[in-house]
Amino acid sequence: MDNIDNKSEPLTRHIGRPKKSSDTNIRQHLMTVAFDLFAKNEYNQISTRKIAAEANTTPAMIRYYFQNKEGLFHAAMEQYRQPMVDVLRKNAANPSLQNLHDIFLLFYTAVQENQSLHHIIKRNMVSDDNPQIKAHIIKEGPQRSFKFIKTMLTKLQAKGDIKPELDPELLTIQILSLCIYPCAFKPLIQGLITTDIDMQFYHRLAQQNYTLLINSITTEKYNAEI
Repeated sequence: MDNIDNKSEPLTRHIGRPKKSSDTNIRQHLMTVAFDLFAKNEYNQISTRKIAAEANTTPAMIRYYFQNKEGLFHAAMEQYRQPMVDVLRKNAANPSLQNLHDIFLLFYTAVQENQSLHHIIKRNMVSDDNPQIKAHIIKEGPQRSFKFIKTMLTKLQAKGDIKPELDPELLTIQILSLCIYPCAFKPLIQGLITTDIDMQFYHRLAQQNYTLLINSITTEKYNAEI
């Protein structure tokens, strides 16, 4: 039976150390396959053997590139999360109140265009089965977002654009709430309104959130200059 099974395995399966020319393709393919599996299944239901089989390779390749399943999970998540972090880091380095509008659209677009990312985050945040995975999601997602947005707001307040009596930490929480709630509770909200929740809806919401903030947090000095 073992001989029959071995003969039936695809001949394209990669064995051993990959060539440099194929290194990036193999690594990316593993991340793509793993991300899809993590989006459709509980983390504990997925093994390196299953991922390797779906990717038409061997568990050895996962160990070679990522060490283990958790390393692969982090890498698969990071490829979608890093572009958002890069934008937030740039906004913190060069703050502008216009960035607030961009931040709303950044979150809404990320979720609308990649529902799988939202499913993975939501599933693991409400589960206590894998505390190390939950801790990583919190550290690499909300914590980094909080840090960069707070830095941006603190700089804008020091510049005189944001009212001095406002607490940057509380304001950061308010902004993140406006970013996350419409995404996390999309099915609930859709049941309450007649408008389809699509990108047109999110563009309108981003603009209204931005207008709401600009009309409530900015100083007379800022408004006199624009």
